[in-house]
Amino acid sequence: MFWRRSPGRSKMSDSNNLKQSRSTSAGGRAKPAGSGGSTQQNRPVRRRSAAVWVTLGALALLAFAGWIVFGRQHGAAISQTSATPAPFTGVAVPSQGHQGHGVGDLKRYAHFHYSTDPPTSGFHREIFTNNFTETKPIPKYVQVHLLEHGNVLVQYSCMCPETIKTLVRIAGEFDSRLISPGSTTASLSDVRNAEEQGLAVIVAPYYGMQKPIAVSAWARLGTLADADEAKIVSFINSYLHNADNLNR
Repeated sequence: MFWRRSPGRSKMSDSNNLKQSRSTSAGGRAKPAGSGGSTQQNRPVRRRSAAVWVTLGALALLAFAGWIVFGRQHGAAISQTSATPAPFTGVAVPSQGHQGHGVGDLKRYAHFHYSTDPPTSGFHREIFTNNFTETKPIPKYVQVHLLEHGNVLVQYSCMCPETIKTLVRIAGEFDSRLISPGSTTASLSDVRNAEEQGLAVIVAPYYGMQKPIAVSAWARLGTLADADEAKIVSFINSYLHNADNLNR
């Protein structure tokens, strides 16, 4: 007897095999049980988000550090700007003595060689000025006498009306205190008393200087290219009626 394979059964088996093949080929590799597609798709997004936050944090730290450094530098700059400037003291000059008080000095003063121009020490004559502001040059031997008492001279070599006004105004702020009560101008007595005590600031022309302006005290000389009020006032405050400086 011959056995025959049933045609219906064969077709069903082939059909099932075909369905399994199509299912595997359509999905690619078989997915393991319990694994979901949404979890694998979210992982790259979370990693990118973490990287962005790390980058932003690093930038914030850099910005904060830069702000601290800038603040310190800015504060230092403000501190340097607001610091009190050093006083203007000119140049210290070795004293040439107090010649002019001895017998026979009146015959020798005309040939004395001063070490600075304008002079700051050396031979002098016992003469004062008539005004706190002179319109003519003061002789060297009178200048030294004024400085010997502790007065300060402010002299100019330029034809400069505005500069002269500034110098006169600066000196007037000191000399106005020496005027007798009730007066608006200094009398001859006021000038002589102030210069005798070494309290006067005298302004006068002095032509031939290398610099337009010179401020002088006993054994001290400062030169300026213009009427720098802060420096002139600083010099006057340092040496007007300065007993220690007169003893050099």
